[in-house]
Amino acid sequence: MVSHQERLGLLRKLCETCADKGSIPKSIRNLDFPEDDMPIVYYGGHSNVSKGEHEGREVAVKVLRTDTTSDFDAIRGVGELFVPEQPQLKWCLQRFCREVVIWRHLRHPNILPLFGVTSSEQRFATVSEWMENGTINEFTKKYQKANRIELVSHNYSLQAPN
Repeated sequence: MVSHQERLGLLRKLCETCADKGSIPKSIRNLDFPEDDMPIVYYGGHSNVSKGEHEGREVAVKVLRTDTTSDFDAIRGVGELFVPEQPQLKWCLQRFCREVVIWRHLRHPNILPLFGVTSSEQRFATVSEWMENGTINEFTKKYQKANRIELVSHNYSLQAPN
């Protein structure tokens, strides 16, 4: 049986390898997701989030934002080895690969599961369930009386307080 420490070590090594190689394990589902012009709902530090639909469900499509798009023609798909020539694009791709691998292995009632990723010559994106109340930061700004300790416990969800 693998110990907790050994599992963390293996996950750390997997993250490092995927980031170094610019590759995502094939076990992470590559969704065939349309590239419609979905309106951006949230602007994050490194990504834009749009609201979409996948298999009859509302989903959040978190698209990696890069400073350059001209090199995306070099990207042929998730799971292939890829080393971009532009340092900024390489850094973004490494961050994306690391985030996807970590997210795929997180298990907590208040962390949405990763449905999969979608990639093309134009974008790299993660797909997860859509949450009507937004991010935890937005939620706590809107509902300042929410108990922040309970928000990270196993028995609480992002529901508007009474």
